Amino acid sequence: MKKTSDLKKFHQLLNDTYYELEKNEDFPNVFYQAFLSGESTLYQKSVSEIKTFHEDWIGTIESYFPSLDKITKNAKSGLRYDQEVTAIEKAKKTNSDSVRHLAANTHLIKEIRANNEVIPHKILTTQAEIEYGIYENRFIKTLIDRLFSFVNNRYNLVKSNVESYEKKHFQLLSKFTIRETIVDMNIDVTLKEDLDDLKSESSNHALLNRISHLLKQVNGLRESIFMNELKRAKPVVPPIMKTQILLKNVDYKNCYILWLYLDKYNTLDFDIDVKEQNMSFDRYYMKNVNQMALTTFAHIYANQKALEDLYQYVDVMEYKKRSPKIIKKNLDDIVKQPDPFVVEDTQINQYYLEQATNLFKEKLESNLEAAGSYDVGLRKALKDTIAISNALYQSYFEFETEVNPEDQIFNQLQKVDLDAEIIKTKDKAKVARIIREVKEIDYNNAIRLEKRMLRQIEKLDKELSKELKRKAIDTSKKLAIEEHIKLERQNLEKNQEILDEHLKYVSDQREMLASEQKEFQQKLKDEEKRIKEQEKAIIELEKKRARDQYVIEMKKIKDRQQKEKQRIAELIKKQRQIEKNKLEQEKARLAKKSKARIKQEKEKIQESTKEKINEIKKQS
Repeated sequence: MKKTSDLKKFHQLLNDTYYELEKNEDFPNVFYQAFLSGESTLYQKSVSEIKTFHEDWIGTIESYFPSLDKITKNAKSGLRYDQEVTAIEKAKKTNSDSVRHLAANTHLIKEIRANNEVIPHKILTTQAEIEYGIYENRFIKTLIDRLFSFVNNRYNLVKSNVESYEKKHFQLLSKFTIRETIVDMNIDVTLKEDLDDLKSESSNHALLNRISHLLKQVNGLRESIFMNELKRAKPVVPPIMKTQILLKNVDYKNCYILWLYLDKYNTLDFDIDVKEQNMSFDRYYMKNVNQMALTTFAHIYANQKALEDLYQYVDVMEYKKRSPKIIKKNLDDIVKQPDPFVVEDTQINQYYLEQATNLFKEKLESNLEAAGSYDVGLRKALKDTIAISNALYQSYFEFETEVNPEDQIFNQLQKVDLDAEIIKTKDKAKVARIIREVKEIDYNNAIRLEKRMLRQIEKLDKELSKELKRKAIDTSKKLAIEEHIKLERQNLEKNQEILDEHLKYVSDQREMLASEQKEFQQKLKDEEKRIKEQEKAIIELEKKRARDQYVIEMKKIKDRQQKEKQRIAELIKKQRQIEKNKLEQEKARLAKKSKARIKQEKEKIQESTKEKINEIKKQS
């Protein structure tokens, strides 16, 4: 609600209208006396929230992108053998499976020649095709789909929460009595507006752009040739099988680590800077609050009174509330199957963690006593802990420490299988590389932890400065209150006299208001009685008018029906006359045609007779 000029104009017009109503009507004063005599609670607070999202997860995903890109461009594949029974003319190559299939399906044999040569009608052929749908590639396809959903969900979440906002909350709770009616009023209003914070918005928009770029990269992987080849492949489901490719290939292994990261990172962290402010009320605002309560009460109470006669025709739901039956016994409690005993302890990992924590604590305390400095003691304890893990690697993987010259000369005298030694050394180098990669990840995690701690220190510094400012403000308020109390004590007697006079005036006004209220209620009852009688007379008159109107309308309908009957009778009579005339005309036409046919037949007969007579005369 940025534009407020029309609102201010409307508010001013509303205040002028209330002023005229309060000046000309008595009810507003009656309501104000009752409302202000009751118990009221006002609450108004402004709260602003600024969200700042974390972006560590983006860097983690981007660090694994080269491995994903490399796999999609140079994917591993296998061979798929498709077998099909085809006509012998179309077969290009056969193998032992073709012979075995023909021996088992002799109906496919066309003929056997004299030299035992078998000519088949159809033959089984085997076609080798490149298969990209191996387990590892299906794992990568599923990972890319998961990664798209992972990034897209966070993009939508950041996009919907990138804007900061300010919320203003107002609440009025009041309980008072007016005209022997107890009123409980609760008015609750919340306003929410966007907050202009350039720093947070620029930070969140920059993060949104970075996520958008990451989403485009992931979408590029989804539209690659690799994904088109595997669009019909079945996705993999946990648990993931640790095949040799996933364990030995660096790129596939990085993708497996990314899979684990997606499983672990199921939240989106963010920081919220909250600012709260208690908003005060001045006398003009308080006057508007009282007017709002007056308007709310007047609309509701007046409409309910005006519709009382209508409410009596509304269906009423009546029911009885029965008290619950209390029982003393429950069959489930009497015959209850006991829970089985727990034999194995499922907290063994937690036990080892606690033991290691106790050992580290003892080591740290002993180093602190020896060094005298916390930094030196902590460094020594951490070095010892890391040395334990390094010794574990050296012991398990048989890593050798630096060889002294005497042992080196002794080893040269021994016969060594160089091929086996090279393979063994390569395996150890691979293990050392893996240990180094794990330590690099741990080092990166330590850097992230340090950065997070620095951010937390900065946040705590801000909170501390806010707390110091708040204490300074509270101290100044406390001194002001003490000074006010001191002045009040000095003018106590004078204030007491003024207060007594004010209380007496209030008491007189209350008594006068009570008497005026009784008179007004009596007048109101008489007026309501008169209005009801008037409404009853008007209703009876309207009923009589309705009956008379009904009789007149029924008479008109009967007259119209009678005229309609006469008109229909005349139409029928005319139609019958027309049909009669048509019948007479048809009879005359048929008689005329009949005479013409008879005349024609007579002429034919006479001519025939004459011809016969002439023939007889000729014969004689």
